[in-house]
Amino acid sequence: MSGAVARAGGTAVPPGDPARWRLEVRDADYPASLAELAERPDVAGPPPATIWGVGDRRLLTELEPTFAVTIVGSRRPSAYGLEVAEDLGSELAAAGLTVISGMAMGIDAAAHRGALAAQGASIAVLAGGPDDPYPPSQRGLHADLLAAGAAIGERPHGEEPPGPWAFRERNRIMAALSDATIVVEAAERSGSLITARIATELGRRVCCVPGRIGATLAAGPNGLIRDGAELIRGAEDFLDGAIGVGARRARMPARDLEPELERLLEVIEGGASTPDAIAAEGPGPAAEIAVALVRLEILGLVRCDSQGRYETSTHTRRRP
Repeated sequence: MSGAVARAGGTAVPPGDPARWRLEVRDADYPASLAELAERPDVAGPPPATIWGVGDRRLLTELEPTFAVTIVGSRRPSAYGLEVAEDLGSELAAAGLTVISGMAMGIDAAAHRGALAAQGASIAVLAGGPDDPYPPSQRGLHADLLAAGAAIGERPHGEEPPGPWAFRERNRIMAALSDATIVVEAAERSGSLITARIATELGRRVCCVPGRIGATLAAGPNGLIRDGAELIRGAEDFLDGAIGVGARRARMPARDLEPELERLLEVIEGGASTPDAIAAEGPGPAAEIAVALVRLEILGLVRCDSQGRYETSTHTRRRP
């Protein structure tokens, strides 16, 4: 299909539009997390030779897997599942994480909507061309993602998914891009479990929202929890676990931090330890400082004790 033509009911980005872009595996800014697939071809095949995208290219090229989360689940979830997925997308995006999903009906769409509602970053990974919304009923969400996020895929602009196997291939991209995958409601044979399996075999963190024993939509996440996946009840549980991971695997030296985060570290090093004291001296509104503190904890650059007081983690603090 030509990139100038959209699937019935959908919308396409016009050819030559500056929002269109491509990224080759040989490019210097190709995501290292995707390149890792080359080291484990037995898991899900090689990394995509080309990533086609629309929207903000930097969301992919500057993506830090520690600050990203993949959220997947049923296309026909319960009202409860939709609420949980949207809340997770919103709260994790507000904490500074990029929310990744597949733009499918149900849990995927709810996670994207939550992230966008929080004015956070979100990337949709599509099985076909990234400029042509699939399913077509998601054209409104697709437009919102292009305005404030990005849509990517390994098939050229305007191309339809060639078959069910294309969605399985898509799943490996979602699993590889982030350090963690969350499953919210999935049947026992759901495609979401493929994403979780790939994430597990790649050494990523897999988390699940538990469901009622015996419920069809709970079979997938409950089974993963039985097999060793992490049980989470919401964003707070996820972030608590991420902070532990970040403390061991901090990737960003302090000298490369955004100025606001660097200033916040200086405030804490200067003696401010309580949230109120930090907010009084911090480089922005209290709500923004609370989000920045979570980001610093995930990086392992600050820690919070049982009294709620903050201090810098000197063993990970590096200066020029």
